[in-house]
Amino acid sequence: MDESYGKCRTCRYCNHKDDLWVCIPESRPTGPDEGCGRYRPGSCGSCLSWGGGRCSRSGEDRDSLDVCSHYDPRGSF
Repeated sequence: MDESYGKCRTCRYCNHKDDLWVCIPESRPTGPDEGCGRYRPGSCGSCLSWGGGRCSRSGEDRDSLDVCSHYDPRGSF
C-alpha cells in the first residue's frame, strides 16, 4: 500500500500554503501526514476524475459516496 494513503496531503479537502495545512470541512489546522475527517478512501468524492455526479473517465453517473474505479490515493492518473 502507498505510504501516503489516508494522509491529508492526498485529500482534496486539505489545503496548504508553505508549512500551514488546513482541513477545510473541519476548519482546523493539521499536518500533511495527519488525516481529515472528510477523507473517504476510494470514494468518488475523493477522486480527481469525478465531478458534478459523473466520472469523466468512464462517463458514468456516480454518487459522491460510490467507489471510483479510477481512484489513485496520490491524486495522479
